[in-house]
Amino acid sequence: MPGAPNSNRNKALLLLILFLDLLGFTLIFPLIPDLLEHYLRQAVGLPIDLWLIALGQFIETTLPRTFETGEAAKDAGGYAVGSLLIVVLGGILASLYSLLQFLTAPYWGRLSDRLGRRRVLLITSVGLTVSYLVWFLSQSFTLFIVSRVIGGVMSGNMGVASAAMADITSPEDRTRAMGMVGAAFGMGFILGPAIGGLAAIFGEDLRAVAPGILHIFSAPALAAFVLSLLSAVLNFVYFSETLSERAGGGHVWIENPITLFLRSLREPAFGPILLVNFLYVIVFAAYEFSFTFLFKLEFGLTPPEIGLIFLYMGVVLVLGQGGLVRVLSKRMHAKPMLLIGLALMPIPMYLLARVAPSVPLALAVLLPVSIGAALIQPAIAGLASLAVAADKQGVSLGLLRSAGSLGRTIGPLAGAYAYWTFGSDMTYLLIGALLLVTLLFALRLRSIEPG
Repeated sequence: MPGAPNSNRNKALLLLILFLDLLGFTLIFPLIPDLLEHYLRQAVGLPIDLWLIALGQFIETTLPRTFETGEAAKDAGGYAVGSLLIVVLGGILASLYSLLQFLTAPYWGRLSDRLGRRRVLLITSVGLTVSYLVWFLSQSFTLFIVSRVIGGVMSGNMGVASAAMADITSPEDRTRAMGMVGAAFGMGFILGPAIGGLAAIFGEDLRAVAPGILHIFSAPALAAFVLSLLSAVLNFVYFSETLSERAGGGHVWIENPITLFLRSLREPAFGPILLVNFLYVIVFAAYEFSFTFLFKLEFGLTPPEIGLIFLYMGVVLVLGQGGLVRVLSKRMHAKPMLLIGLALMPIPMYLLARVAPSVPLALAVLLPVSIGAALIQPAIAGLASLAVAADKQGVSLGLLRSAGSLGRTIGPLAGAYAYWTFGSDMTYLLIGALLLVTLLFALRLRSIEPG
């Protein structure tokens, strides 16, 4: 509870645990285009992966395309693979992971309200550790998919961590506390992709140690495994429960997350916040997912170089959420902060497609996008935590996370389809326009003051 003797230690441990989990989660980001190309090339020689070839053929013969990239197709053991195919496959992969988050996040939030935050965070950390171990051994794409399924089911820690932070924070400091959680995310965003990109350099060396067992992406998987294991150990040894009381005892009833989402949209205080978060995450997920492929296909960057782009964005995010949010939260409530964040992003989002292949110009237009993103998430989380009772923090923030996961299920698929069909210019124009629509919805939110 706020003011408890161990609350400051718990806050620090919570942020560290979350940071380690996010390092493991984000280090795959710059690898996805090359990872998909790798699995596509070797799929012909692996009977277990023949379904991947059939899926690729279905995509290339079914989905329309209204533009030409001018890039030659790449041969994968006699199977022609267009460079844009990895965009669609990446969208499917990202959406699968996020769909599983959506289906399970309310369960983790409700379970944490019953059993405590510590136990649920420990369960999810151990589950993520297992998923990275499976990835470490995934020579086939099919086994890699299994690892992503396990990781998606167990990735409910963000909502539970937000609820734990709310447990030990007073209402007046709630938005600032969510800024600290966002800063931990930003730090993970800074170092995770950079670690993943650098670890990929050692992929061939590690595979040479056990060529029949490991693969060229086993080094990043090993890094994710170690980070997640350390998170679980810190939780088990040092972290204390943050709930002052527990309902305990009863069976945890798992409600249909879609029904729960639709019903929550009708709640007068929480529903509009949930809708704005949902719309924003759809748009930003489409953008965030597609620019990894933009930097590979139109800027010609390698995984370590893409990792450095994420590093740059992460620095801006952590400065924004660790510094700017703290300053602004003393001068304004969460709603104005949310509106400022949304207003900063649409035009720079569109301009990213226009500056290729200039990396310096890309960094310039990514600056306001990153600042806007730094303000939005803690503002939404702060509004949501103030809109519900103290004993519903786990459910509401888990639902907020779950709705975000549903948005990240739709966003990458929509972004991949738009990129495939229209190209990057029209895709980013649509993304900017949809973010303006989200801003209009946010203008209608009620301001919720602490107290």
